[in-house]
Amino acid sequence: MRLGVVLDTRNAPSRLQEIARMCEGAGIESLWVRDYLSAPDGEPRLEAWTALTLAGTATSRPRIGAMLNIAFRPPGTLAAMAGTLDAAVGGRIELGLSAGWIERENVAFGFDFPEPEVRARRLERYATILRQMLSGRPVAVGGSEEAGPAELGVASPQPGGPVFSVEAISPLQMDVAVAVADDVLIPAAAVKDVAEATRQVQRACERGERAPETLGLALEVPVSIGRTVAEAEAREESEPMFELLGPPSEVGVFGTLEQCQERVIQMAHAGITDLRCVLPNSPDIHDVIAQLTAMVIGTVDVLSPGTPKSKSPDPPPTWGGRSRRGGPENT
Repeated sequence: MRLGVVLDTRNAPSRLQEIARMCEGAGIESLWVRDYLSAPDGEPRLEAWTALTLAGTATSRPRIGAMLNIAFRPPGTLAAMAGTLDAAVGGRIELGLSAGWIERENVAFGFDFPEPEVRARRLERYATILRQMLSGRPVAVGGSEEAGPAELGVASPQPGGPVFSVEAISPLQMDVAVAVADDVLIPAAAVKDVAEATRQVQRACERGERAPETLGLALEVPVSIGRTVAEAEAREESEPMFELLGPPSEVGVFGTLEQCQERVIQMAHAGITDLRCVLPNSPDIHDVIAQLTAMVIGTVDVLSPGTPKSKSPDPPPTWGGRSRRGGPENT
């Protein structure tokens, strides 16, 4: 399971870069941002692509990705932006695509918000255009026979282009992910049962005649971890974003290190391969990040789906009762 962090775009640019560097130092494997044009909670936010650029230039090792609403940028424009940034940061870009969830946000900025089936088909075409352009191929974007194919000046340096994920909770959206994506992203707040959601993805693979092992399963999940349950509760209660995403104690990863580790193992056994963590934006976030990395430490076979958990170690011979050597002095 790959461990990632969703960076909080409510932070100032310098703070966002500082947290990105903290994550890199702690060994976090991927850094993500999410698209918002309007603030769902009234708090100002950095624009997602700007935030991604800040994170990419502040780090050198983690993969960097953005979960983007396809309505906000034409595919050709995003392809040009992504190709250039990917070249600038050494081929570390990943792209996530969403058909959008908030109608009022789309409408407020002049974008339509059609029926789910129409948005799903738009998403499929958008992803197809984007992938082909970023892989360096000319693409007919305009749909007119009179228009020539478009070709990027700077394509992605990654062979075949960046890794693509598609956000999905409905069978229709999962069908699109199976058709065009490398990963499917499941938002934890939108599902009650992660295991059932992964089974739905497997059924979508069957419908699309795709081998399930070729499609990664990502989960975006709120996390509140502490040395004690009380500390985890305090961090959860102090983070207003958890009111929008759902409290970690109900839909995410919550509690002490041991409790969170147990939850992560459950997710891995359900088939999750990529964990994208939304953290409380607290002053001691460096401590949260350190505990987060400890949460996924374990043997690879234990974290593999379908395998039993590792056996607890035997207690030392002298724990409790009488020593094997006997004698009252050794009790």
